[in-house]
Amino acid sequence: MNLQLPLDFERWPEFWQLKNVLRGERAKVIAGRANLAAPEEHEDAMIADMAMLLWMRLWVVLGYLARVTDRPGWLNGMGVQQVNEAFWQFGEDCTPVQLLAQTPLLTAVESSPDGPKGYMCTAFADLNEALAGSYMTKEEKGNRMSEPGRIKNSVAADAKAQILLLPETVFKKRNGETMASTECEAAMRHIRMIDRLLQPGHRRPPGSFTAGLMADAWAAMESTEVELCQKFYQWLSKRREHPATPKSAEEILRDWGSIFETAKRMGF
Repeated sequence: MNLQLPLDFERWPEFWQLKNVLRGERAKVIAGRANLAAPEEHEDAMIADMAMLLWMRLWVVLGYLARVTDRPGWLNGMGVQQVNEAFWQFGEDCTPVQLLAQTPLLTAVESSPDGPKGYMCTAFADLNEALAGSYMTKEEKGNRMSEPGRIKNSVAADAKAQILLLPETVFKKRNGETMASTECEAAMRHIRMIDRLLQPGHRRPPGSFTAGLMADAWAAMESTEVELCQKFYQWLSKRREHPATPKSAEEILRDWGSIFETAKRMGF
């Protein structure tokens, strides 16, 4: 994917505001240092060049971060350092990022006494959605969202058949109780749905259906509403290629509470 930069960004209101901020900070710096003063006829051109370089640097850093963070426009701590190190300070206590944050180009996120957690550049995000690591077209998103529903019946049939191939001792809850038939089916469907969403066409070896896996699967189903499980399946379908997504049902079910809450915070 290519980085998108508007050809007329130098005419954007944000760019004009950035020049005004730079002009004000420069005035503070040169107030007592006459050797830094530029000839008046060159002042505007110099300010425009500084604003352009700062804007371009921000854009390049955000471009690299978009795929890493899977969040186009997000300037995290590492990105702040990269932008700041590329330019000298505009005053004793004013870094390049602080200058940018004085304009609508950058918005501080989750500010605290220790400073913001990061910054968001909506202008970048609007133009570079495709740089996200998990980016999909509308058609691809629709296909992934409908995937759990499309394979639901085949997963249910597969689960019933698989249950008959396993010994009764596998179907135990974490407290040692034997699962009822409906509970066995629910746990098995959960496992097979996750398998299929992570690896379409996946066939799990019979020997990998362990007592621990079945107990984890039932614990997850017992603690989660069916409707929310369906939303999780859709989320998993969309996110399966992301490097941070667990790659097996064992990993997901072992840490179900944490992974499910992460998906929930992300809005499924």
